[in-house]
Amino acid sequence: MPKQDKKGSASELDLGPATIIFDVKDVQKSIDFYTRLGFEQTIVRGHDGSKAISSKNNPDWATFSYQGLNLHLMRIGTDMMNFQVPDIEATREALSSRGLDHKPAGPHDTGITLMDPDGNVVYIMPERGGT
Repeated sequence: MPKQDKKGSASELDLGPATIIFDVKDVQKSIDFYTRLGFEQTIVRGHDGSKAISSKNNPDWATFSYQGLNLHLMRIGTDMMNFQVPDIEATREALSSRGLDHKPAGPHDTGITLMDPDGNVVYIMPERGGT
């Protein structure tokens, strides 16, 4: 049964698993810290699904997992949370029906960007193979 938003209209909002993205000053020091904390360094695919991204081929990026949590360390100037959804258009509609202000992530990007009340970025993108 669809969830009811505050306005009483039905709107499903399935954000799927989260990826936390921390802006770091020194990726190598952060790799050492999170490895010693018990995180496992991983390799992810780029937005197009083809290029493997890791700290070995990009010194400004490292990816980790820990008990289902995805953590990316980057030098991007902001902290953010990222979700991959199966249906980006349904997500846009659900956000609008809930009164959440959002905008396209960029002119050549199919994702959605929201800002929380403190200016933290929430980025929602279609999962690979999603609509």
